[in-house]
Amino acid sequence: MTGELPQAVAFDCDGTIADTESLSIEAWRRSLADQGLHVTTSELDVLVGWPFATNWARFEDRLGVGAQEHFRVGLRAHFSELFEEGLDVHTDVVDVMHALVAQDVTLAVVSSSNRAHVARVLDRVGISHLVRHVVANEDTPRHKPDPSPYVEACRRLGVAPEMASAVEDTATGASSARAAGLWTVGVMRAHSTVALHAACHAVVGSLELDDLRLVSQAEVGH
Repeated sequence: MTGELPQAVAFDCDGTIADTESLSIEAWRRSLADQGLHVTTSELDVLVGWPFATNWARFEDRLGVGAQEHFRVGLRAHFSELFEEGLDVHTDVVDVMHALVAQDVTLAVVSSSNRAHVARVLDRVGISHLVRHVVANEDTPRHKPDPSPYVEACRRLGVAPEMASAVEDTATGASSARAAGLWTVGVMRAHSTVALHAACHAVVGSLELDDLRLVSQAEVGH
């Protein structure tokens, strides 16, 4: 098995395929400010890689119970404005996705965001046609770092986890993929932390096709 391309690759969306994380963080900052809550950079940085419900819980006591839906409407509006202004695409990952499909490797996207958001990003980047399945926030009762999303992706793709690779940019997502049994590659992005190294089998600065080749656990010492 060593050195072979996987049968399938599952990619995280936000931060891995495109820099939606920066847009999301700025949307949170603006939305919190709209409510009179000015937060520190460190308070915003911890939001990366987590679904809305988890992040809302961090501020609910200060914003008030019952304010969630109103806040979410404002958050979506800020994000949409930022999204339309410009989205930075990570071309290293997009190029690898094209190369994988050319090699008959099937692709999935596994995200803690909702399906509509993922579809919007994939359409903007122009890669919707490359992706066989999307596993979004609505599709599993438990989310990253729980392995459930990646287990579900492998089930839909019809491949054993040990014959698949995953690409993530956060320790939260990488922990999910690795626990599910996929060969897990981290790509360092602006919001990545050193914790990514411990969560992955390998970490790279820019993704290449060969980074996704399957390597035995014995060879990497994990």
